[in-house]
Amino acid sequence: MTSYRERCIHSRQGGRLASTTTADIDELVAGLKDRRRVVLHFHGGLIDDTLGFATAARLAPVYEAAGAEPVFFVWSSGLLETLRGNLPQILNESVFRTLLNRVTRYATGTVFREPGQRAFGAVTAPAPRAVAAELAQVRAGQEPYARLTAPPDVPPLNEDEQRQIAAELSADTELAERTREIVNSVTPQAGPTPAEPAAAARDVVGGRAAAATLMSPDVVADLADRAATGERALVSTALMVRKTVRVVGAVVGRFRQRNDHGLYTTVVEEILREFYLANVGAAIWDAMKRQTADTFAAADDEVRAGRYFLDRFAELLATGTRPQVTVVGHSAGAVFIGNLLEDLVRRRAAVDDPLPADFRLRDVVLLAPACTVGQLAPVVRRQAELFDRLRMFTMTDRAEQADHLVPFLYPRSLLYFISGVLERGPSRQSAVMPVAGLQHWYLDTAALGPDSDDLRGFLRADPARTVWSPGEGGPGLSAGALSHAAFDDDPQVLASVAAMLAD
Repeated sequence: MTSYRERCIHSRQGGRLASTTTADIDELVAGLKDRRRVVLHFHGGLIDDTLGFATAARLAPVYEAAGAEPVFFVWSSGLLETLRGNLPQILNESVFRTLLNRVTRYATGTVFREPGQRAFGAVTAPAPRAVAAELAQVRAGQEPYARLTAPPDVPPLNEDEQRQIAAELSADTELAERTREIVNSVTPQAGPTPAEPAAAARDVVGGRAAAATLMSPDVVADLADRAATGERALVSTALMVRKTVRVVGAVVGRFRQRNDHGLYTTVVEEILREFYLANVGAAIWDAMKRQTADTFAAADDEVRAGRYFLDRFAELLATGTRPQVTVVGHSAGAVFIGNLLEDLVRRRAAVDDPLPADFRLRDVVLLAPACTVGQLAPVVRRQAELFDRLRMFTMTDRAEQADHLVPFLYPRSLLYFISGVLERGPSRQSAVMPVAGLQHWYLDTAALGPDSDDLRGFLRADPARTVWSPGEGGPGLSAGALSHAAFDDDPQVLASVAAMLAD
C-alpha cells in the first residue's frame, strides 16, 4: 500500500515545490496508470503544512475505501495564526471599543429611522451610554441590535450629515484621548524629527505598529505625522475624525446596497477595513490566493507544483489511461480548484499540450467554498467542457451565523469575515464581495449581476448541486457539519463524497 505521504504534493510560496521533488511526482503519476478513479484533494487555507499532511493521513483511507486513488495538494498560509492572535486583541482594544460605540451611534441614527424622521442635515443619534449598554450584550453571547430591521430604502449619508457628525466627533474628548495614546506610543519623548516615528511605524509589516494598538502601520504613521514634536498632548484628531465619518458612510452604504451583515457585524467589519486591514490577515489571504494561482504558472527558475503535476498527468491520459477524476476542495481549496480548471482551459487551447481534447472531470466537490461568486461563476459557465457534476456542501445561513469566528466579539463565520473584510474588488482595493459558500448570498434577492445570476441559476437548476448543512438528503446529499472547519471531518459529508465516488 502506498504511504499517504507519497500521495502528497507539497508546495510553498509561489507554488514552488517544497519537500516534494519532480521525481516524487513522476512516481506518483505513474502509480495512477489504469486506475478507475482518482481524487485530487485540496485542503483549506487556514491550516499549516503539518495539519495538511495530517488531513491527508486521515482522508486517504476514506478515499481508498470508496475505490479511489487520492492525490493531496499540501500547502500553508498562516492565516489561522493571524486571526487567532490578532482579532481578539483588536476587538478588545480601547480605541476599537471607542470607534465601535461612535460608529454604531451614528449608523443607528442614520439607518434605522422611519420615513419622515430624517430632518435635512440632522442626525439624531442615541446617547453613548445607551449604545454602550447595547454593545455590552456581546459579553452575554447576544448580538447587539439583532432585533432591528432596516427600512427597504436607506438614503445615503449626505454632506450636511457628514459635517454634523465630524463636528461632534471633533469635540469628543474620549476619541481625542485614544488618538493621543496611539501617537504617544510611537513618538519619542524628545530629539527625533517628526518624520522618524512615522517611518518606524511604516517599517512594521503585519505586526504591531504602536504599543497602544494593532491598527495598520500606515494608519498609525499618518496619525504620527500630524503630531509635532513637543505637542503630543495637543495632537489634532482631524484624521481620526475623517476616517470615522468615512466608516459611518460605508456602513450606511452597505445597508443601501443590501450587502450588510447586520448592524453590529457590519460596523465591526467596516472599522477593521478602514483602520486595521494590515493586521487582520488581508495580505495573507491575498497572498494565499496568489499562491494557488502561481502553482500553475509557467516554470521560470523553479518548477511549479501544480503545473508539473498536470504536465505529467496529461501525458498519462494521452497514453489511453482514463480514470474518473474528482476534485475536492475545502474552504480556500475551492480557489485552488478554480485555478486548476483555468489551467485545463489553457491546455485545451494549446496545440502542443498532450491533454486529450475530450478529457473532463467527473465531479467537482466544494466543501464550504471560500471562493467568491465572481471566481466560481466563470467555472460553471464552462461546465460542458470541464466537468460532469458539481456539488457544494456548505452551511445553512442559520448555522453560518452560529459559527462565531471570535466568540462574543465577531458573531459570524469565517466566510462572513472573508466576504466583509478580507476580500478585494476588481481594482485590488478592499471590498465587500459575495462568497459562493454563503447561503446568505444565495438567498439574497438583492445580489444581482451577471455572476450572481449565472451562479445562482446554475445551482438552482439541479437541487443535487447544493447540500445545506445540517441536512439529510439521502446518499450523496447529506451533511452534518456545524462549523467551517468540520466539513472535511464530518461523517455525513465524507459518506456523501464516498457515495459520489461509488456511483
